[in-house]
Amino acid sequence: MVLHKCPVPLIEIERRKLKQMPTQESIQAFVDWKRKQGIDSADESEYRYLLRDLGLISDREFTELDLVLPLGGDGPPAAWLLATGSKARVFFLTQDGEALYDQLVSDRPTYESTLFWLILRNQLYLRLIQQVILDRQSYGASDVRKLIGTKDSTSKNCAVQWLRFFGIVRSENGCKLDVETLARRLLGAAILEINKHLERSETYYVKEVDRRLNEAFSLSPSATDFSAALDTIFHYADKSTVQGYTSGRRDVSLPNHHGISMLKFNGNIPLSIALQADPAQVLRILRYA
Repeated sequence: MVLHKCPVPLIEIERRKLKQMPTQESIQAFVDWKRKQGIDSADESEYRYLLRDLGLISDREFTELDLVLPLGGDGPPAAWLLATGSKARVFFLTQDGEALYDQLVSDRPTYESTLFWLILRNQLYLRLIQQVILDRQSYGASDVRKLIGTKDSTSKNCAVQWLRFFGIVRSENGCKLDVETLARRLLGAAILEINKHLERSETYYVKEVDRRLNEAFSLSPSATDFSAALDTIFHYADKSTVQGYTSGRRDVSLPNHHGISMLKFNGNIPLSIALQADPAQVLRILRYA
């Protein structure tokens, strides 16, 4: 990703902006550079919106130093694009964006799990992936596309493409749900959410974590059972990382660890659990499976 190398004025290199440049030669120089970087002119704004909404990029004011640097570190002179005193803004990867980039180039499974988690917990988009998860009919349908209820065809197509990207639906015969893959994606998302947003060494009731995960992902306990996810995590994680306790009250306990109704997370839970766990255990996360 070009933003890993150098901040870029993403808005200024959009096709509609480039058309305003004085010469065809300068326009072609930027078009060629964008093509080399894999930036599709048809979707350039959507890329920026997605990265922004997922918290992967931020922006700052354009500076005099930016004028003397080649675009993206290896492109045409930025001065061709931006005049002195320009109010343009340059975009750069946030800390989370840099971490995701590192995963992309070195650890593809972690990259995909993190991206799914970020999309699932985002509150700005239509919850079309959640629709598929929450609809009982999805688990036996030959084509889940028919179950996604929205008049926005662009959003619907986008949701289907994401489901395909993450392997949650298969296209061999229509668009059929791969239930085990979905369950593993949800387990990975639960692990990342716990690692990022739950306090270390604080004790949580199982029912509280279950509720918080459903709320974070805009899901419902009618379709998803995150106590089963916690049960799997507790089974596979090192006991120094995840400790379990009994409550004096009759609280919800882990399905296969009766009496364990409180958990303490002392360190990061390995994301590899989502890939290694027994299918029968993982599938219990989905009540309609």
